[in-house]
Formats: sequence, C-alpha cells, structure tokens
Amino acid sequence: MKVEGESGVVSTHDTKDEAVGVGRDVAKDRGVELVIKNLNGQIAEKDSEGHDPRNVPG
Repeated sequence: MKVEGESGVVSTHDTKDEAVGVGRDVAKDRGVELVIKNLNGQIAEKDSEGHDPRNVPG
C-alpha cells in the first residue's frame, strides 16, 4: 500500500482484499480519498470515505 506524499511502500499484504481493508481504515482516519488500482495501474475504484460534498446539484 502506498500513501500519496510519502516515499515508498507503507505496507504489504497477501491479498488485494486485505490491502483494500487497511487502505479504507487509513483513508477514514486521515479523511482522504481511497484510490484502488488494478495490477496494470489503472484506477479500479475511488472512495472518499464519507467526505462527499452535500447539496451538490445534479
């Protein structure tokens, strides 16, 4: 798992599910967006962990 703004890898995991679970906890604690990528580096999913703006038209 990598954290933007920090050098290198923060943690490693045996499965993607483990990494995503830890990533969600870290994102929630820090109040940041979680970006989940596939092995090829493409973004598979994003989650703002509850910090979506309210009263947005559309």
